[in-house]
Amino acid sequence: MTDLLRPAQRALGHALRSRVAGPEAEQKNAVIWGTPGPRWFTAADPVWQVHGDASMFAGGVTALLLQSLHPQAMAGVAGHSGFKSDPWGRLQRTSHYIAVTTYATIDDATAMIERVRSVHERVRGKDHRGRPYRASDPRLLLWVHAAEIDSFLRAYRAYGAAGIDDADADRYVAQTAVP
Repeated sequence: MTDLLRPAQRALGHALRSRVAGPEAEQKNAVIWGTPGPRWFTAADPVWQVHGDASMFAGGVTALLLQSLHPQAMAGVAGHSGFKSDPWGRLQRTSHYIAVTTYATIDDATAMIERVRSVHERVRGKDHRGRPYRASDPRLLLWVHAAEIDSFLRAYRAYGAAGIDDADADRYVAQTAVP
């Protein structure tokens, strides 16, 4: 039965990946993988293993649901991200950020981080209870980051193609804190 399902799995995986990676995936991949220079991580690192696995899709959905439980995080996304009018574009931008910070050169990753920080500096407002928020608030960023990392790692441990022991899981968490 598994041999009968493999073509359907591949087709579904390809379709989902093309939606998540976006129409310019090949050009973006060429920059990420083709630009020479030092990188923070290598193929031997747990962060490459986890972020390169299809289980990231399940982990990403979980992370979004968990992040949305924070009223100020949700207010920021609802008020500033365009996810309602362009959900795939929003997902593509997040996916690209993760790809660049995981696999690209240090210079490219640092530039990407600075662009996102600059955007976060401008995202401000009030949640549904009138409480002010800033997307650059370190506590809010910690919530979002912790939800992502926990969700990605849990999904990988449950559904990933290869196992990860506790020591490498700890290394993964540490690597996601770089820089």
